[in-house]
Amino acid sequence: MLMVSLIYGYLLAGLIPGAWFCFVRVGRIDPGAAHSGISFKLIILPAAILLWPLVLHKLLKAGKK
Repeated sequence: MLMVSLIYGYLLAGLIPGAWFCFVRVGRIDPGAAHSGISFKLIILPAAILLWPLVLHKLLKAGKK
């Protein structure tokens, strides 16, 4: 039961940075995806949620440049 709660917590913690990346900042990391449609953004959203620590690190690193 604890493991399930930890997994849900991890996914909930990744929801905000993942959505922020997909719908607001994807153009900063990949200029080719800047003008992509909503369908592309919905496709990459699950990966951004699962990999949210890497996405957040990449976004913060790109913001300092």
